[in-house]
Amino acid sequence: MDSLNHAPQDTNLALQGCGYRIENDRILIFVHRIENNRSDENLSGTLCLQLSAFPKGSDDGTAPTVLASTTIGEIKGQHFLGDCYYDLIFQQPPVGSWVLALQLSEWNGVAYSLCDSVYFENPYQSTSSAFDTADTVNKQEDVQAPTPKTPEQVDRIKKNIGCSDGYLAINKSKVDKLLNVKGVPKKVLEKLVAERPFHSEKAVLNIKGVGPVMLKKIVSELTR
Repeated sequence: MDSLNHAPQDTNLALQGCGYRIENDRILIFVHRIENNRSDENLSGTLCLQLSAFPKGSDDGTAPTVLASTTIGEIKGQHFLGDCYYDLIFQQPPVGSWVLALQLSEWNGVAYSLCDSVYFENPYQSTSSAFDTADTVNKQEDVQAPTPKTPEQVDRIKKNIGCSDGYLAINKSKVDKLLNVKGVPKKVLEKLVAERPFHSEKAVLNIKGVGPVMLKKIVSELTR
């Protein structure tokens, strides 16, 4: 399985240092760096990060089963996102033995194009459709998968990746209510409706025109 550790697609968009932790129906994904190594004049398309599962022993042409995914916005050339944590919904794969891979894709205007893949050496065993895999941990190379043990650590991680409850209010609000938030450009609100559901507050902040102050205002209006 050593040859599966890293499979770049040579687009200069790359993942460095990846790990994950599965806890029932949630998965916490850690990426040390998400890099855009193109020229500093480049701006990537919208990027998508997903954890995919391949049947153990299958060839490279097998379509993956997506277990978790999130969009992470754009990255300017010669820049990177560092120490990224993503708390996502985990979809249990069918019964069997699976090779897991964290994959980075870029929107090219028509579809998402695969840019980089990091494969995990330890196969994932799915024994039933129920979530009986609490506390499953894996890592790639020598990167430690995140293992918060105290409420303080969890709060700190959530602060770093923006996992507050604000994005949930946007996900759950009725379309009419969201489109009528006062003081927010109509195009921004329409984009929020189109991009739902969001998996984190950080994903909301990746929407053009939405900054921390604007997001606070939107959430305040929706939760009145």
